[in-house]
Amino acid sequence: MLFSLVYVLPIDLQPQARATLAITLLAMTLWISEAMPLEATALLVAFLLVIAGGFQADAVFSQFFDRVVVLVLGGFAIAVAMSRHKLDEYLGYKVLGRFGSSAKSVLLGTVAVTAFLSMWMSNSAAAAIMMPIAVILLRKNRIKKMHSNFAKSMVLAVGYGATIGGIGTLIGSTPNVITQKFLAEKGITFGFVEWGVRGFPFMVLMVIACWLVLHHVFRPEIRKLATKKHPHPFTLEQKKVAAIFVLTVFLWVTESVHGIHNSIIALVPIILLYLFRLIDTHDFHKVGWDSLILIGGGIALGMAIDKSGLDDIVSSSLGSSLAGQHYFFVLLAMGVVGIALTSFISNTAASAVLIPIVTALSGMLGVDMTNLVVAAAIGVSLDFIFPMGTPPSALAYSTGYIHVKEMIKAGILISIAGALIMAGMAYFSWGLF
Repeated sequence: MLFSLVYVLPIDLQPQARATLAITLLAMTLWISEAMPLEATALLVAFLLVIAGGFQADAVFSQFFDRVVVLVLGGFAIAVAMSRHKLDEYLGYKVLGRFGSSAKSVLLGTVAVTAFLSMWMSNSAAAAIMMPIAVILLRKNRIKKMHSNFAKSMVLAVGYGATIGGIGTLIGSTPNVITQKFLAEKGITFGFVEWGVRGFPFMVLMVIACWLVLHHVFRPEIRKLATKKHPHPFTLEQKKVAAIFVLTVFLWVTESVHGIHNSIIALVPIILLYLFRLIDTHDFHKVGWDSLILIGGGIALGMAIDKSGLDDIVSSSLGSSLAGQHYFFVLLAMGVVGIALTSFISNTAASAVLIPIVTALSGMLGVDMTNLVVAAAIGVSLDFIFPMGTPPSALAYSTGYIHVKEMIKAGILISIAGALIMAGMAYFSWGLF
C-alpha cells in the first residue's frame, strides 16, 4: 500500500525519482519492521529498481560486488581467521590484563579493547569475542545479575565499545566504506588515512566519554576485581595470522604511497590465509555473506537515489531549513538526524539513504562535502539508545544483566555526547585536512 501511495501523492517528481522514493520508503519500512530478513529486503530493492525503477540490471547488480563489498570481505576473512585460531580471544585477555584490577580501570579496558577489535572486524564479531570474557570476569567475582551496577556497566562497555570502535577505521563499519564510495564518485580522494585522521581521534574521545558516562551512571559497588589470565600461549598459527593482519593494515594506511586501492589490498589477506592454510573453504562459508548482500543492496539504493535526482529534491527541502545556520549547528544536525534514523533501521540502511542526500546538501549549503558526509556517516553509527539498535547492544541486553530503561538512560547520554564531540571536532579540526 505504501509503495502504491507514492504514485498518487500530489508531488512534482519525475517517474524514476517517484519510483525510487517508493522503493526507498518500502525498504525502510521492511528494514524497520524486519518483516523480511535484512538481506532479503536488499535483494527486493535490487529487483524493484530494475522492474519498477527502470534502472539497468548491470548498473544495479554491479553494486553487489562493488569494491566497497570487496573491502569488507577482506575484513571478514581476517576476522574469521582470528576466530578460528583464537587470536581475537588471546588479544582480548592479554590486553585487558594490562589495565590492572580496579573496577574503574577494568571498565576502561573493556571499552578500549572491544573498540580496538571492532576497528578491524565487524562490531558484532568484536562484541561476541569480548562479551564471554566480560561475563567470565563477572562470574569469577560472584557478581549477580540485575543487582550489580558494575555488571551493568561491563556488559554495556562491550556493546557500546564495539559500536564506537567501528568508527575508528575505514573498514570498521559499513557507513565508513559507503562514504568512501560516494566521495570517490564525486572525484574526491578518500582512503584509510583520510578517514583515520577524522574517525580515529573521534573514536578515542568516545571511548573516554563512554567510560565516564558508564562509570557515572552505574557507580560500581566493588573496587577491586580478581582478573583472569589467558590460559594458552601465543601459538605459531596465531603469529602467522597476526603477521598477515599487520601487513594488511600497513598496506591500507600507506595506500597514498604505493597507489594500490584498498579493495585490492583486501584480497591480500584472503590469498595469504589460504596460501598458509590458515583458513579453508569451510571457514570461508562463515564470512558474513548476509551482511555483504545488505551492503550491496544499500549501495544500489544509494546509487538509485543519486541517479534519479531524488537526492537533490530531498536536499533542497533539508537545505532550506539549514540555510543560514551556523556551520557548527549544521554539523550537529547531521549527527542528530543520523542518530534518529539509525534508531529505527540498521546503520548500513541509514547511511545508504542519508549519504547521497548529504552529498547534494553540501553543495547547496556551500560547505565542504567530505567533512559533511563524514559527519553524517558518524551520526548513523551513534546508536546506543535501544537494545535493538545494533547487534552489540542486543547482545549486551541478552546477557540478563541490565534492563531496557537503564540502557536508554546511559545510551541517550552517550549519543548526545557523540553528536557534540563530532560537531566540535568537525568544526575546529577537520578543516585542517
